[in-house]
Amino acid sequence: MSKTSLPKVTIVTPSYNQADFLEETMLSVLNQTYPNIEYIVVDGGSTDGSVDIIKKYEDRLAWWVSEPDNGQSDAINKGFSHATGQIYNWLNSDDILYPEAVSVAVHFMQKYPQYELVYGDRVVIDNKGRILDVFEPVSVSKRMARFALRIPQETTFFTSRIWHKVGGLNTELHFVMDSDLWYRFLEETHFFHIPVFMGAYRNHDESKSVYGLGKTVSKRAITEVKYLRRNYSTFFSRIKYLRRGMRYFNVFQQAYEKNKRRRRLLKEEVRDLIFDNGNS
Repeated sequence: MSKTSLPKVTIVTPSYNQADFLEETMLSVLNQTYPNIEYIVVDGGSTDGSVDIIKKYEDRLAWWVSEPDNGQSDAINKGFSHATGQIYNWLNSDDILYPEAVSVAVHFMQKYPQYELVYGDRVVIDNKGRILDVFEPVSVSKRMARFALRIPQETTFFTSRIWHKVGGLNTELHFVMDSDLWYRFLEETHFFHIPVFMGAYRNHDESKSVYGLGKTVSKRAITEVKYLRRNYSTFFSRIKYLRRGMRYFNVFQQAYEKNKRRRRLLKEEVRDLIFDNGNS
């Protein structure tokens, strides 16, 4: 199948002083097996050598810039303002995509067009790339999402339509902007879980996740989590012991889904897709 017959996928990488990891991140996009990728890098005016890394690959980029911005959300919005793809993903400058991630995501988005967002599983790595943990999320339902909505951001792909429909990221949010976006996307579409590892989140000293992957949680992060609860939770999901109980429910749900025939068939479908790509 020719490149022009496949939907264009736009990937944006926001970055600021991440020279230690940026090249590996960029190569994980540039070396994807999927042939129709538009790659954009938005640097916040780094002073650590990041710009030299970007320039090394600028002939393979659709657009890039290095200038001060108003934070990660602003940088991502800026990148997508230059996008021309039909499918979007953003990849932070310390994370990586696995080589078949884009091909797998597009395959399922084309097969099930009623889902305008798909997401895969995550590997957690350290600053040397060593595996620390894995995250295999459960399927997302609108009702259960009111208690908790956790999907691996780097493995999440969505249509340009819903991005523009909801207006992109809230630039006032620094820690939970992705979760806020997922909640707004849920008003527009259902989510499809692909039960294979599609990318890696890097846990290091500068990691800022508020879901236990980072080392510390700032006051601003706590305030933003409260913002999520205030805007997207229900009366029952605000009850502390019910939220705590949902953690145990998720463990049982995960075990149940892992034993479902449908999940096994999806994994086999991905294996067949990767095999076919490797032999095409």
